[in-house]
Amino acid sequence: MRFQSVTVLTVASIMATACAAEGPQSIDLTAEVAAVNETSLKWLEFAAAKDAAGVASLFTSDGVLFSENEEPVVGPAAIEALVAQRFEQNPDQVPAFGSDRIEVAASGDLAVEFGTWGPEGPDGDYGKYITVYRKVDGVWKVAGDMSLSTRPESEASGS
Repeated sequence: MRFQSVTVLTVASIMATACAAEGPQSIDLTAEVAAVNETSLKWLEFAAAKDAAGVASLFTSDGVLFSENEEPVVGPAAIEALVAQRFEQNPDQVPAFGSDRIEVAASGDLAVEFGTWGPEGPDGDYGKYITVYRKVDGVWKVAGDMSLSTRPESEASGS
């Protein structure tokens, strides 16, 4: 009986030590910020190449694209269709956007990018955006993106 207790305690101790060794791994937040930034830069590359499928591939299966004065678009197929339509309607538009800052959650599986876009298009519009990223199978994907113009209305209307 005593031998069994010692054996059980020894096995439990070994298992506890093994679990502790495999416990929470430290997340290199600096590396994760760089990885999110790479995804953002990839989006800019796809947009410059007018590659709607490429842009859509950056989104999660339930990713949402929010745009001013439009209903949200959900999922890569719908996002690809909208982005392709925008590229077609604005063939000379040169995308211009970039991160102001990126914050990664301590868990290492969620991130938020705050950025600035523009000026773009013939009217020289510009604004801000926020993009939420989720890590899916080790890859940063866009879970949601929202942008808005920050140009004053008086400037937009030309008065």
